[in-house]
Amino acid sequence: MAAVVHRIEALPGDGRYAVTFRLPDATEQTAVMQIRGAEVADVEVAESAMPVGWTSSSESFRAVARAVLAFDEARGTQTREGTLRDVEGGWDVTIGNVVQGASGRPECTAHGLMTERAQTWVCEECGARAALS
Repeated sequence: MAAVVHRIEALPGDGRYAVTFRLPDATEQTAVMQIRGAEVADVEVAESAMPVGWTSSSESFRAVARAVLAFDEARGTQTREGTLRDVEGGWDVTIGNVVQGASGRPECTAHGLMTERAQTWVCEECGARAALS
C-alpha cells in the first residue's frame, strides 16, 4: 500500500493547509502546502515533507494539489461573521455546547439562538457563553 491522504486541515493564513498522509507502516506524515494561485502548479510544498518517492511533478502530488485547491475553493464560499471562541474561564465552545449557526450567530446546541451582552453571547436558558470575533 502506498501513502494515502488522511486529512486536509486549514492553517492560519490564506491558502495554507496541512495535509497528513497515512504511510504503509500506519504512521502519519504531514506536509504544509501553500496555494499561490488557481492552478496545480501554484501549490507549493517542500518536497522533503512529502512521502518517499513523491515530487511536485508526480501524479500523486498533482492529485493531492487538486484536492487542496478544491478544499480551498469550498472554504472560500463560506461566509462567517467571525470566529467563535470560549470566553475567559469558559469551555462551552470547546466542548460543543455553543456552535456558530448557519446565520453566523452563536447558537446553544440545546436551546438555539443566543443573546449578545457586552461582546459576550449568552444562552438565556442554560447560561452557556461564547465570544465572537
